Amino acid sequence: MMRKYSCIMLLFVAAMGSLRAQTVTTKLVPIKLKASFERVKEAIPDMTGQYLDTKMQITPLAHTDTTASFEIEEGGLNIEILLDNEKEYNKLVAAAAKDVSKPSIHMLYTFALKAKKLKVPPPKKNFFFPEFGLIWTVTIKKIAEMETELLFSYKSLAPEFAKKIEREFESDVYYNNKIIKISVNDKRMRHLFNEILINNMHVDRDYPAPKYPARN
Repeated sequence: MMRKYSCIMLLFVAAMGSLRAQTVTTKLVPIKLKASFERVKEAIPDMTGQYLDTKMQITPLAHTDTTASFEIEEGGLNIEILLDNEKEYNKLVAAAAKDVSKPSIHMLYTFALKAKKLKVPPPKKNFFFPEFGLIWTVTIKKIAEMETELLFSYKSLAPEFAKKIEREFESDVYYNNKIIKISVNDKRMRHLFNEILINNMHVDRDYPAPKYPARN
């Protein structure tokens, strides 16, 4: 059954000026796995390297007998992350809300001439960011003996990704560039966690999850 997710508006304030932007993210709805809390908690750190087209760095943050939280750095490859056309940006954001193969993030930026009096506008610099990265926090909660809830929350751009954008913007000789919107969707992450934990690591079964070697 398809779910409709309403959008909530959050203000994302980055440390660097050109990355200050309004962030639009889907309403974060928890997913539930038919698996024990302990099995899920123990399996999550071993998820790194289990999916070929997505890099994940996983850091445990805190845990109790019934809850645990992890920081996830998601990385991937896509050439349609940063756009200056709002119509195209909205089109890609809408597609990402329906398709788990789409990236979790899209960004819209604007540009303005540094020298306002130039009669002939110079060529605009083309930015190319095939590798993206963002930081999530995932919180897991014990609901019952064989039911565990997972909730994702977006934290920020990955530091290296943010620095790369800032460096590229600053290297533009003719234009000031500024990101004005960041759209984040957790659909892909929810799919990846379900795919890896259930289909790869089998945390929903009684016997211990098999240990898979990390893929390079």
